[in-house]
Amino acid sequence: MRIAILKYEDAVSTCVSGPADIWGGMSRMYPVLTGVPFKMPIDIDFITTPGKPKDVYDLVIIPAMRFDKIDVVMNREKRLVRWLQDQYVQGAELASICVGAFLLASTGLLTGKKATTNWLFADLFRKKFPYVQLEDDKVIVDQGRLYSCGGAFSFTSFMIYLIEKFCGHEEAITASKILMINVHEQPQSTFSIFKFQHEHADDIIEKSQLYIEKNYRQPLTLEDLAGRSNMSVRNFIRRFEQATTNTPFEYLQRVRVEAAKKFLETRKDGVEQLASRCGYEDVDYFRKIFKRYVSMTPKAYQEKYGRK
Repeated sequence: MRIAILKYEDAVSTCVSGPADIWGGMSRMYPVLTGVPFKMPIDIDFITTPGKPKDVYDLVIIPAMRFDKIDVVMNREKRLVRWLQDQYVQGAELASICVGAFLLASTGLLTGKKATTNWLFADLFRKKFPYVQLEDDKVIVDQGRLYSCGGAFSFTSFMIYLIEKFCGHEEAITASKILMINVHEQPQSTFSIFKFQHEHADDIIEKSQLYIEKNYRQPLTLEDLAGRSNMSVRNFIRRFEQATTNTPFEYLQRVRVEAAKKFLETRKDGVEQLASRCGYEDVDYFRKIFKRYVSMTPKAYQEKYGRK
């Protein structure tokens, strides 16, 4: 099996060497553990400058780039993008890590298809590639011969996933055991931090956002919020969603959930007390809303991220 790992300028080094270590380590250690040779030889090349079109790979791995160099890399690596297109046409499968998805999307191969990237850069990705169905709540997205994963360091479980795709389930389980890598079961929403959406030009809606962020513990109503903005409820909802991509109700819930996450990380309050602190009188409803946005219960989140 021939694997190419792109090693372009400004690529994140661990996303270049890490996948190579996983594939190489698996192929070397598999015979030691099982007593039988690995079913196929693994040949890995690092691609800095694209070679001849006849050099076709089975799998091309596109590592993450420095987040502050996304535009620089996209403008500079036109030749690399064309090489990726050629590889795909000739049968190669392409896999991007984190913001490496920007390079993969630049090929045009994701048109009308699904992909993921790091949640921090989801809005930027959507602006640049509106024709791609971004699923930034997913850690791994599989579109047949095009794969993407959400975080730079989620490449570990991503490689186990690809080992299963190319080599088989038994080999993937063995690699997971050899390298002690857990396969991701949680979506990106477990790790994401809600960014208050103030990057718009609607001053009235921004004032309403600030009011929600300051008074989220209070029983806020749409009528109250719309009245403070001197708008009808219908017009207020329309303008709020246009500015922030969330309805006022969704925004309030996300502000409350983000506050709850911070409390869970720093305090040992019970769920009932926490719900009240965050503006919820109904504890069961709080649990439901929290799980909707975080994909974990408040208790599970506290056990994972709270102070020990």
